[in-house]
Amino acid sequence: MNRMFLLLVSFLFQLAILTSPVLAADEAATKKLLDTQCVSCHKFEGKPESKFNLKGPDLMWAGNKYQRPWLIRWLTGKEENLYPNGYRWDLSRTQIKHPVLSETNANAVADYFEKHFLDSRIKKSFVDLSTLTLREAEFGAEIYKNFSCFGCHQIKEDSKKIGGPISLNLYDAGNRYNLDWWSRFAENPQDFTPHSGEYLADLSMLGARYIIGYLMTLGVDDFKYYEPWTSEAFQKAEAKRGEPIYKTYCAQCHGAEGKGDGPGAAGLDPKPAVHSELPLSDYPDDYLYNLIFYGGKSVGKSPDMPDWGMTIPEQDLADLIAYLKKTFKGE
Repeated sequence: MNRMFLLLVSFLFQLAILTSPVLAADEAATKKLLDTQCVSCHKFEGKPESKFNLKGPDLMWAGNKYQRPWLIRWLTGKEENLYPNGYRWDLSRTQIKHPVLSETNANAVADYFEKHFLDSRIKKSFVDLSTLTLREAEFGAEIYKNFSCFGCHQIKEDSKKIGGPISLNLYDAGNRYNLDWWSRFAENPQDFTPHSGEYLADLSMLGARYIIGYLMTLGVDDFKYYEPWTSEAFQKAEAKRGEPIYKTYCAQCHGAEGKGDGPGAAGLDPKPAVHSELPLSDYPDDYLYNLIFYGGKSVGKSPDMPDWGMTIPEQDLADLIAYLKKTFKGE
């Protein structure tokens, strides 16, 4: 056994000696490829500059920025040009044809990016896409619209391109960018493209989650949205535990017995819903969840009803919904 182990160690050592120069040679060849074909348009080191000083995007953080499958497709000519009017719209409206690499060279470049072009500012994203709901993505789409992102970027609605073609298109952003990079870029785009027309938005952390989550769904046909009402908390929900939650957060407007006569109701127009007259037992869990978590306006009801999602813990919310469905049957 010892002899076999020694032979194996010796073999692996010799293999390392033989392959190391090959790997070094491959890396040197890749660097030469970048130096001869890419540096005329892209920067791979130094500080970020305004796009109006450049011919193409900075790539010193490319190892963080792009999803590898997309990058390989881009480098091998299988993806469309990102900039409808070219990177420098101030100089030309003509797209520049990007050089096409072989599959082997594209993978070598991706390897080189992942090893050498990493940005220490990029940390793990605060956005957990596994918990992103469809409603949150819809809020993100509203933020995208309200913050005038349409002015520069194109997305697709019903397969039709909409938005200004000034900057890169975003209708495939979910397949193109890494979440961690996107999150840091959204924090302050000027850190990456100073004085280039990038928009620094007044976003809360929650709003940032919404728009980043929304962008990461674009182009992803099989994106799986989280459905909280199918979680373990809802499977363990108990109406008895939900009763004091109702009295704490709901009775102030809807009344202790759900008759719409809570002390807060006097000054509200429209008046709070009269739960005692509604068949809440028949209401879908997802509707009640969205109503309570995101507020009345999220389902077309009164905007006076707050969004309790950040206040009521998930298990309490599940128990509250169980109480609503058990107690109010419209009888």
